[in-house]
Amino acid sequence: MSSHRPERVGELVHHQISVMLDREISDPRLSNITVIRVEMSGDLRIAKVYVASRDKSAEVNEGEIKDALAHAAGYFRRQVAQTLDLRYAPEIRFYIDHSIEMGEHFLQVLEQVEEEEKQRKTRVRNR
Repeated sequence: MSSHRPERVGELVHHQISVMLDREISDPRLSNITVIRVEMSGDLRIAKVYVASRDKSAEVNEGEIKDALAHAAGYFRRQVAQTLDLRYAPEIRFYIDHSIEMGEHFLQVLEQVEEEEKQRKTRVRNR
């Protein structure tokens, strides 16, 4: 029987870091960052936090975002440990999540294919 505790703790860590990014972090490089998901290790000692930028213009590059997150990781770790009252403060590891961008690209390709199919059907009917 597998434990659901890592999933539950991951949800709590997700919420806590999201709140901190929205309300407490003043670094402008992190102003448009959102937490996509959090994966906790089975022993709850490592939290993999996947983030994405809400800013489509990408004024801040990925390297700057990673640097800012690495700089703030200790703060996030302390706050999460205080809030969740865990035996061990989980090590927070940040990863840039490109799944939203990939999904948007996939939708654009689908729309293009649909448009091409409509045009093909129109040409066939007009013959």
